[in-house]
Amino acid sequence: MKLLLIFRIAWRQILSRSNSGFVRTVSLLSIAGIAIGVAALLILNSFMDGFSESILKQLSSIHPPMEIRTPGGFVLEPEAIRFADSLAGISENITFVSPVLEKTVVVAGNSGDVAGVRIRGVDWDMEPSLVTGERLSDLDISGRGAVLGTTLAERLGVSRGDTIRLASTDATQFSAMGRLLVDTIVSVRVSEVTNFGIEEYNSSIIITDLTTASLLFRNPVAATSLSVGLLKDADPVYEAENLTSLLRESYIAGECDYMVCSAFISAHRNLFAALGLEKTGMNIVLALISVVALLNLLSALNMIAIEHRRDTGVLRSMGASPGIIVSTGLMQGGIIGAGGALAGSIFAIIVVIAINRYFPIRLESSVYWIDMLPGEVQPHLIAGIICATITACFIAAIIPALHAIRVSPSEAVRYE
Repeated sequence: MKLLLIFRIAWRQILSRSNSGFVRTVSLLSIAGIAIGVAALLILNSFMDGFSESILKQLSSIHPPMEIRTPGGFVLEPEAIRFADSLAGISENITFVSPVLEKTVVVAGNSGDVAGVRIRGVDWDMEPSLVTGERLSDLDISGRGAVLGTTLAERLGVSRGDTIRLASTDATQFSAMGRLLVDTIVSVRVSEVTNFGIEEYNSSIIITDLTTASLLFRNPVAATSLSVGLLKDADPVYEAENLTSLLRESYIAGECDYMVCSAFISAHRNLFAALGLEKTGMNIVLALISVVALLNLLSALNMIAIEHRRDTGVLRSMGASPGIIVSTGLMQGGIIGAGGALAGSIFAIIVVIAINRYFPIRLESSVYWIDMLPGEVQPHLIAGIICATITACFIAAIIPALHAIRVSPSEAVRYE
């Protein structure tokens, strides 16, 4: 009951028609300023988070979350593969382990152009279940074949069903006349031409089966790395650190060769660190809008306190305690802060949804890796910004609320 009374008094003093129009205008401008600051922060974070998540999703749709390899890129012996597989089975979050053959090769197609690419030989029965999404599982791969990105296929002048020729440095030698001789050229049929989602992959990676990839090595090789799959909610960085620790202890004990496990996201830590730094800087700049809005709120609450000084004196004369007067001032700050925060949040959500559906932001995929900037609305972020804004408004309302009780009731109603 007491809280309801305080709310009604605060609401009346903010927007009552008995106020001067100037005070009401300043109050509405305070709400608008807070709304603009909240909306700017939410829209920025939505698109920055959407950008980071989109890149991570595209990367994770091609590569498994973790990989086991030897430092320096040395090949894995069959014994090492079996040992790593047995250690990976200790964690309940690890699903499958699959061998991978990776190598830099030269590829030629129908256009007469050649390109240096990274070929990745995988087990097609296992690899699609290790990555996120259905980008690999949707491909129609049967037997020996290669999957090319759209940019590389265009450069080589090939399409589905055509043949490309692969050559590795392991299968070349110099003749006595100084000529480069290639004694092994592997011809592979193009099974699919697909958009990997990232321009770098579209132009520089070929995915094929293990049998085809093994032909590009001078000596038989079991694997150059192991793909490790995880459950959906598992943390790849944490799991990679645990598995690396187990592999290190086993190496010290002489049970296996030295191997490490790394989370795939760690290979792009510099990119995500740069995005995080940029996001922090932009948040600081946009937070200054909220600071200006809080200063405007402080002025508005001071004017409300002056405008209703006589009303405050009457309330004090009727027995209202100083606590009620202070609570009323704090409630005024809370009402303005809540109104601005809710209005800004609703506006930001509408803007993000409208841009995603009707006004997509196109990007140059060769520069930004993705061709569209998505916005991702996060409920916990909205709740956090709303709570922080309302708390800041309560804090800003303390000074005007304390100023309101400094005037004695007799002084306030002397001329009434």
